[in-house]
Amino acid sequence: MNEKSVAVVTEAGNGIGKDFARILADNHYEVVLAATKESYDKLSALSHDYYKLTEVDFTSEESLVTLKKNIYESYGKLDLLVNNAEIVNGFGHKIDQLNLKEVREVYEVNFFAVIRMIQLFNPLLKLSEDPRIINITSSLGDISKMKDDTFCYSGYSLTAYSTAKAALNMFTHLQCREYKPSKIRIYSFDPVNMKNCTYNSVNICEGVKEDFVDLISKQQ
Repeated sequence: MNEKSVAVVTEAGNGIGKDFARILADNHYEVVLAATKESYDKLSALSHDYYKLTEVDFTSEESLVTLKKNIYESYGKLDLLVNNAEIVNGFGHKIDQLNLKEVREVYEVNFFAVIRMIQLFNPLLKLSEDPRIINITSSLGDISKMKDDTFCYSGYSLTAYSTAKAALNMFTHLQCREYKPSKIRIYSFDPVNMKNCTYNSVNICEGVKEDFVDLISKQQ
């Protein structure tokens, strides 16, 4: 059994998987960053001595089963699962412009892959003394905010992305109830700072970083 805390972070497009990995490494986690091909290729070109990079296909059960097998053989447990992988398409598309194939592609990674990951890694999380799951969400999936005309993105048409994140929020809520009697804790986390109501860059600022550290802190 690996004595160091072990984390798996998923990455498929938002580019902040490596930022989560850095925060986790700085907080004494051994990190495996599981990335889809495009993200994997980009991350391979960067220095990554603070995480172990592995390529996965989140739409493939076989690929995820292999990832689980490798994690178990290497570490014997999983302490933290960060479901960060996401993609986006169909910006501004109205109903007559929606491509159902593209909508399904977003749901496969942003929603169904989260369910697959939790189902597969649940047995490894149970082997941890303090297991946690963090599902990365977005304000664009917050129905209350999207109904508020003063919210800067209330007029955005990102049907696939926003509805997938809304579905993820409900799923996380239901999992909180399911896991309540167990030692597994699950959280929803939006890593992008909405100050000044803009996504100037996809990064994790200090205030948001502190909130994330609170979630992974063993003293919590």
